[in-house]
Order: sequence, then C-alpha cells, then structure tokens
Amino acid sequence: MRRSIILLVLGGWLALAPRVSLGAQDPSDRLALEQLRDSLAGVADSVALRRLEAVTIAVAKRHRDDPMTHLRLGFIGYRLGEIAGKSHWDDAAGEFEWAAELRPAWPYPWYGDGLAELALGEHSVIGVENLRQVLGKDYLSKATRAFARAVAADPAFADATVDLARAALNQRIGPRLDLALSAVRAAASSPAGRQPLLQLARGRVERAVGNADSALAAFKAYLAVGGDSGVGHLELARTLYFAHQPAEGLRAYYAGARASTASAAALYRSDLAWTTTPAELAAFDALDSGPARAKWLAGFWQERDVAEAREPGERLAEHYRRWFYAEQHFLLLSRHRLYDITERYRNTLGEVDDRGIIYLRHGPPDRRATYVSSDAVEPNETWLYQEPHGDLIFHFVARKGVQDFKLVESLADALTSGLGGALALQAQRGMSPAASGLFASRADLSPLYVRLSDPTGSANVRGALAAERKLGQHSIEVGTTSDSYRRIFAAPLDVIISRFVVGEPRSGGSALHIVFAIPAHRLSPVPDGNRVVYPLSFRLYVTDGAGGLAARLDTMRVFAAPKPLPGGTYLTGQLAVPVPPGVYAYRLLTEQGDGGTGTLLTGDSVNVDTLTGRRFAVSDLVVGRVGSGLVWSSGADTVFLNPLDRFPEGGTAELYYEVYGLPPGGVYHTVIRLARRGGRSVFGALSHLVGGGKHSSVVLEFDAPSDGPVTRVHRRVDLGDAPRGSYVLTVRIGDPATGIAVTRSAQFTLVSR
Repeated sequence: MRRSIILLVLGGWLALAPRVSLGAQDPSDRLALEQLRDSLAGVADSVALRRLEAVTIAVAKRHRDDPMTHLRLGFIGYRLGEIAGKSHWDDAAGEFEWAAELRPAWPYPWYGDGLAELALGEHSVIGVENLRQVLGKDYLSKATRAFARAVAADPAFADATVDLARAALNQRIGPRLDLALSAVRAAASSPAGRQPLLQLARGRVERAVGNADSALAAFKAYLAVGGDSGVGHLELARTLYFAHQPAEGLRAYYAGARASTASAAALYRSDLAWTTTPAELAAFDALDSGPARAKWLAGFWQERDVAEAREPGERLAEHYRRWFYAEQHFLLLSRHRLYDITERYRNTLGEVDDRGIIYLRHGPPDRRATYVSSDAVEPNETWLYQEPHGDLIFHFVARKGVQDFKLVESLADALTSGLGGALALQAQRGMSPAASGLFASRADLSPLYVRLSDPTGSANVRGALAAERKLGQHSIEVGTTSDSYRRIFAAPLDVIISRFVVGEPRSGGSALHIVFAIPAHRLSPVPDGNRVVYPLSFRLYVTDGAGGLAARLDTMRVFAAPKPLPGGTYLTGQLAVPVPPGVYAYRLLTEQGDGGTGTLLTGDSVNVDTLTGRRFAVSDLVVGRVGSGLVWSSGADTVFLNPLDRFPEGGTAELYYEVYGLPPGGVYHTVIRLARRGGRSVFGALSHLVGGGKHSSVVLEFDAPSDGPVTRVHRRVDLGDAPRGSYVLTVRIGDPATGIAVTRSAQFTLVSR
C-alpha cells in the first residue's frame, strides 16, 4: 500500500509540464526535489523503482532539455544504486552531469553529481586509486569539485556544504580543505548557519586546518542551534585536547558521555575502538543510558591512569594526542586493502594504516628503523618498544610502492620476493646482499639481527629466522590486543621498598605502610643555604581486584641534610594510607624534579584484614633494626624499621606485630619459625631468642596474655650464629578459646658486617 501511494505521488510529479528557468533554481523546484528524495528513501522495491525509472526516461525522451527531469532520473538512479547495484550510480552520475550542462548555475545538479561520485567510491585496485589521486581523477577529488560547484551556486545550500566538508576531511589534501573551509564559513554566515549539521561540519574543518578557537566557536554554535548534546560535547572535548586544554576537555568529554543519544554513543564507541578489547567494547555496547556510559568510561580511563600512576585524565588526553597524530601521519588513502599471505593481521577499523593502529595503542616507539634498497626490498619500517616484560618489535611493509603499511611477522617479509624469499632464507639457500643489508639495518634493535646480518653465514640462520618470526608473531598478538602509556625516565632512582599492614589508631581501621630506600648516588642534592635538600614527589595508588581506586596518596617531601649524602648510603622514608579490608595491588611513583628521574614500582596481593578489635585478627609483621635510621611512632609505641631488609651477621631484629579481638588477660599462643628461603628452620643454630628465652629448638612456642582489643607486641630476636643468606621469619598466633590461628611472615637477608 505504501509503495502504491509513493508511486502515485511520483507519477503526479512526472505529469507536471516541464518548466524552463534559465536563472537560479526556483524554490518550488527545490521543494519538489526534496520531496522526491524523501519519498525515494522509503522505497525498498527495486522493481517498482525500475518501472518509475522507465516512465521518467520516456518523459526525458520527449523533453531532453528539461533539467528537472534529468535530476529526477538522477535521484531515482541513485536510490536504485543503493538497492540494486553500483551500475545505477553510473547512470545517476550521467543524468546529474546532463542537468549541470543545462543549468550550471543550479546547485542540485552538482550536488547530485557529488553524491554519485562518493557512492561510486574508489577503484578496487589501490594502486590505480593512488594514481587517480595524483592526477586528481579519484572519486574524492571529483566529488569535492562537484560539491564545491553546488556551494558556489548557492552558499546557503547546507547539504552540499556539509558533504563538501565530509569529502575534504576524508581526503585531507590542503587545497581541498581550504576550499571546504571557505564554503563552511560562507554558509555559516548565511541562513544555512542555523542548521546544526552545517555548524558541525564547520567545526570539523576548522579543526582539521588547525584553527582550534574557530572550531570551538563552531561546535558551541552547533549546540546553540539544537545539535545533539552528546555529539557536540565530544567534539568540544576533542578540540579542547587539540588546543592543549585537558582539564576543560575532560569536563566536556564526560558531559557528552552523559547524553543518552544513539549518535553520541556511536561516536564514543568509535573512539574507544582504537584501544579496547572486544570484551570491553561488548561491555560498552551493553550499556543502555548516557549516565551508565559515563560511569563506565570513567572506570575505563581511570584503570589506565592508575596502571602508570598518572594524574586523573592523563591517559585520555594522551589518547587524543595520538589520535590527531595518527590522522595526520597514517591516514589511509583507500578503503580497499588487499592482503597477501604474509600479512596475517587484519585491520578492521579502516581509517589509518597498521602503523596508526600500533601508535594509537602504544604511542611513539622507542626506536625506529627503515631500509631503502633496490627493487629487492619493499618500503618498510620497524618499531621497537622496550617493555618491562620483554621487547615488542613491529615490522610494517607497503607492497608495490603503495603507501599502505601493513604488519608482517618477519622482516624477511619485506623482500619483494615475499613468502618465497622468506622460505628460501629459511631453507638456507643463501643470503642475498639485499637481505643481508635489510637485517643489518635492524642490528641496533635486537641481537637477532646481528646474527642474521652475519655476512660469513656462520650464524644459525634457520634458528635465528624462526626466533625472529616468533617474536614478530608475539608482538602482533600483544600489540593489537592491548594498550599502554609507559612511563619513560631519563634516569632511574632504583627505589627499594617493603610494605606492611597494621592498625590505624585514628580511624580504627587499617593502613598500608610503604618503607622506601633510595641510593644516594641516584639523587641530585639541591643547595639551600648552609644545607642541601632532596625534594621528592610520591604518588601511591591502591586498587582493588576490579581496578577500582581504594586509596591514593599524592605528596611532596623535602629531605634536608647538612651536606650531600655520601656514596653507598641511602635516603629512607615511609608512606602510609588508610585502606579498608580487602585484597589490593599498588603503584608507587617516585620522582625527583622535572628532569625525568624516577621509578615506578608495583605490587599485588596486599591482604588487608579487619583490624578493629571486634574479632580475632593479626597485623603484618614488622622486622626492624636499631640504628637503621628510620622509626615509626604508633601512638605511644616506637617501632623500628629496616628499609633495606638487611641485618648484619650476629645482629638483632626488632619484631613488632598487633593482635586484635581478645579480652584483657586472654591468652594467645605463639609459634615462631626462622628458616632459610627454600630450606628448613635454623633455630637450632641460634644461641638464644626473644626476651632472654633459653629455647634453642627447631620451633619456639610460648603463651602470652592479651592487653585487650588491641595488643601491640614487641619482641627482640637475637640472630646469633645464623649464617649469611635470605630468611623467612614466620609467626603463627592462635586463640585457644576459639581454635582460630593466623600466620604472618616476613623476609630479610643476613649480610656480612
């Protein structure tokens, strides 16, 4: 029924006698064309459209010089192309060109021609498309010129201006962008400026040419004239990051995320797709409201900030810095990407080449290398990322001179002989000068390439090639499924840390303590009058199993000394944060000054018990040393610490722990063991232990009375004749009344005096 009504309406238009207008296009003609386009959009039956096309062709044969008839045929052909196949877009383009010849001053013929060229798209052979771009005969160039003619005919024709901007942005060629910029600015000052999509296009073009302030004005205008709030705020956020205003960008980003519109959700999803895993994207897709998406995004970016102990929002700002860089340097010229057997990775995002994918996920590489040779080697790049858990090496190759770099598993795949050349090397049938030079160009990246570039052939080429390809496969797997924002320090501080959890008297809960020691030779003293100071910044993040932030400490400490610390000594200190019961991981960032000197340390499996005194529990052990230079005051108690966890042979350890939840005078039972790491108890080798006790057995046991809800225990351990080595001190404390027992342990090392 709907199809019949549409065809009756269209037939009514065809029955109208053609009118000839030599000047500007009549408003009634424009209205008729827009009504036609709206009606065609609702037709999905190609048979009905072909009948309509046949009727219209019959009219055109009688009125060959009627531009409106050719425009109608053009839009009918365009819709047929969407439904029935690409050949109809060729027909549509021909009709629009005919109408343009008849009425070059009308905007619609040029606009239709631009639409048809965009629909026809680039050539399926990317090399042909590149040549067309050089000659200006590619689909984007032709579409841009057509849209520009439509805009010139009527600057207030918003649709043409918007599509001109879209085509120019896809092409990213300077003259095209300049043309689009002039068009969107002219349209914005006309009545078309009241249309949101025009202001949106204007903002994107302004940003593409580097005009951040003008882009911000355009996106604000987009919101003011009724544009989608989520889309507008996301574009504001992108532009604010482009303008190096991250705080304002962060606010705009989450303002847009809270908007519950499908267009906004799609844009946020497209940004996420560069760095997420499929599971993360699925989790985002499952969210059904703007507030839920904003909350999820906050957790997503916070987890990445915490991973490297960065400021809130820092990873998101880096994401957009990478995004703008990738668009400028790695943009694909064609959507048609042809792969051969050596190109195992498939980039489904389609906007940037594979270099852009790795860059967006991991940022700039630590080193790059390339090799230019004869026709025996394809254009190539190799990127090295020096990761804590092993280097990642990525090889990119652009086949047959086309600037479309794809990931390959091995540098051998850059040989123009492709897989055959790699197999020949693997079979040890000789190393060509090109292959030898190619491998030698990467000698600074990995010892593997030193072996492979050995001109004598004495190296185990087959084994080295297999190892090199395996590294490439591993790198692609990790690099395309993860993301990172590694901290890179100009010089390390080599911080040594230990940790313990004890009660927090002020809050009645628990606190995580981090004890640190920094080698003096790693620090730079700063003169301050008649003394020197060592200013240090510390950032401590404590996270739960879901990646949520449980505690944070961000502080600056200034350590003073009468003169620079001598070599072989350490600067020591302590940090503490309250944490609720649970299991946690932590990140500790320590930096000195702005020169890039620092260390990031991580730890996990931090178990925090409920230390409130309402049930039986035991704190961690603190194994300290008198004279270590560092103590901790807990109320009236002074607890000795040992930042290096080292004791001299024959020395004494100061043991501290807390027992909770027993009534005053209640007895608790203690068992203490000292064993070499990986060995048995050594108490038989000790002369005496704990408060003058005379036990010298394998296991030391004793009972002691409780002080009440909290019992703070100090014990002195004489290490006696224990030999040098690494030790584990274990304390097991039980409540005889309930049969509950808790075991705590600490590690330390005995060294020569």
